Parts: sequence; C-alpha cells; structure tokens
Amino acid sequence: MEGIEFANDYLIIRQKPLILKLRSLGAGVEDAEETRITYLEAAYFAGRGVLPLEKEELLSRALDKDKLAREKFHVMKYLRERGYIVRPSLDGTDYLRLHRKGFRPGEDKTYYLIEVVPKDWKISPESLMPSLEAAGRLRKELAIAVVDFAQEKPLFIKFGRMNFD
Repeated sequence: MEGIEFANDYLIIRQKPLILKLRSLGAGVEDAEETRITYLEAAYFAGRGVLPLEKEELLSRALDKDKLAREKFHVMKYLRERGYIVRPSLDGTDYLRLHRKGFRPGEDKTYYLIEVVPKDWKISPESLMPSLEAAGRLRKELAIAVVDFAQEKPLFIKFGRMNFD
C-alpha cells in the first residue's frame, strides 16, 4: 500500500490525510512528515476501517513480539469503545497507557499504566513490585487487566503502594 511501510515494531504512515485522521483519534507519534503506529494500535484501527490493512495480519505481527498481543488488543478495544484513549507504552515496556476520557495524548498526562495479564495469572507480592515501582517512578496509578476471552469485559484491578515513613 502506497504511503504505508512496515518496519520492525510499527507501521510508518506517510499519507497526510491518514496521519491527520489517526492523530485526531489519539494515535501515532508526532512528526511533520510521517507518523509511527504500533502493530497493536494499527490492528485496532484496521478493524475499525480507518487503516486499509488486514487486522489479523497486523495482530500476527504484534504477536511475533508480544505473546499477550491478543489480550492487549481486547483491553484496548474494550476501553476505546468506551471513549478512552489507550495506547501501547512508547518507552518499550509492556504497559498500556490510559488517558482520561475527553483528552488526547499531549493534551493531558497518562492517567493509568495498565498491565495486561492472562486469565490464569498468578501473583505474589514480590512479582507485583516491579510493576508498582514502574508506576511509582512515572507517577501513575497501576491497574492490572485480567483477560478471559470467555468474558466480554476484562477484569480491572487497581493497585497502589503505601508508605508509613
């Protein structure tokens, strides 16, 4: 497809009207001549008819790098359909970033870091600490999204840390 190029971890889009459309929907990375969008985000927008590509092909590319890509797609779709802007983290971590309703990235800060986990997720306090520390460093709240494909709605659990120093 002209104006759309596949890179290692993302799509590069050089079609001005498509760039503007994606930015209006809260997607893509700001740049004057092109925008980059992760395969996960691209799959969502392909499924919505915004991108002229196959959703399953894009999800397959996302699965090559991330074994939880289907679960993340499910969470992203669920939240976006309810008016939230949800994007994969741009810093290379596995988190999704949730922006408050009514705000676009760049207009307001990320509100939550969402860690997506499968339905058979097992947790101990020690294994939760890296996620809590990452959220704390970024001054965000941490939410865990447990995905069970038999359920329409992911289960969201909010975690926080308290210090009594």
